[in-house]
Amino acid sequence: MRHRYLTLSIAAIAACSPGESRTRYEAPESFPAVASGDTLVAPVVHVSQAAPRSDGSWVILGVEEMSVLVADFAAGTVIPHPGVTREEVPGVVSMMASGDTIYLSDYGLRRVTGWLPDGRRIDAVPVPDATRGSYPRARDAAGQWYFEFPPRPGPDGRGVLDSLAVVRANSTLTTFDTIARLAPPAVLEVEQDGRPRLAQLQLAGRDLWGAMPDGTVWLGRIAQNQVFWYPPSGGKPASTRPLPDPIVTVTEMDRQIYIRRYPEAQRAALEQAVFSAVKPPFERAFADRRGRVWLFKSAPALDTVRTFQVADTTGWVMSVTVPSYGVALGISDTEILMGEEFPEGIRLLRFAIPEAARP
Repeated sequence: MRHRYLTLSIAAIAACSPGESRTRYEAPESFPAVASGDTLVAPVVHVSQAAPRSDGSWVILGVEEMSVLVADFAAGTVIPHPGVTREEVPGVVSMMASGDTIYLSDYGLRRVTGWLPDGRRIDAVPVPDATRGSYPRARDAAGQWYFEFPPRPGPDGRGVLDSLAVVRANSTLTTFDTIARLAPPAVLEVEQDGRPRLAQLQLAGRDLWGAMPDGTVWLGRIAQNQVFWYPPSGGKPASTRPLPDPIVTVTEMDRQIYIRRYPEAQRAALEQAVFSAVKPPFERAFADRRGRVWLFKSAPALDTVRTFQVADTTGWVMSVTVPSYGVALGISDTEILMGEEFPEGIRLLRFAIPEAARP
């Protein structure tokens, strides 16, 4: 199998030495987060999303198992979310939250359902054909929905090289407006069985975004390591300047950790996947109540301290470090939820956000 990069930026980045920063300026103050001491184990191979609730518990989505769970640290339990059964939600693919209400996108019944903590279903919204198979990723306080629309592949499949669109829809899902464009996924052209095809690079990262209650859309771009805020009224977005980040290469350990995150039946096929040469500047991103965006930075495999860059429209305002080798699952006003891979599933740990970093 022969490979050819469709863009040269990845190769150029890989030529930098590990730890070399793409942008240089003085770093702001860094604050350490402190572990709470209690842990729980979620019986899933991967937690794709998590949402805090006002009682201190967290709702988590194990997307491979299509499992919606409530992690209650006070009770020491991880249990299925009340009311969310396979009959009600046979194919959950994503989750979002508005206060204590969660919304589940369900490809099985092609709808979005809203659920209260006690298990009552309060909404069931059919997803129209106009979304082309996409499901909402966010909802604001006015009830507007936010989608990510991929480009049409086209007859030769090369349409995937076009940008993705962040789209706002009204509460009834009848009108749609494009808010921003995302970078296309990193791909490689490979020759297999004498024919060219496009293969997506694993661990290359992707632009990340979300919507705030007032309708502001934030967007973290991995190519520039830069954050943008699109106002709900339209107009030019505010942004940071490009933020500094070290170059972190993808190693064999990273590849094996990635493959283990999938069910065992899928792992043999993933052994043939094509991986990026370097990691993106951040793996995940979250917005807090003040509108700041917390960029969860990439790090070498099994690094025992992970870092957030916290940014607002003035730029990089602080860092927060977490003594864990895990992945950031979510933030609340007072704590960070981390997930560490464990033989029985994902070990959930809470870390108190330092007072100086709280919204």
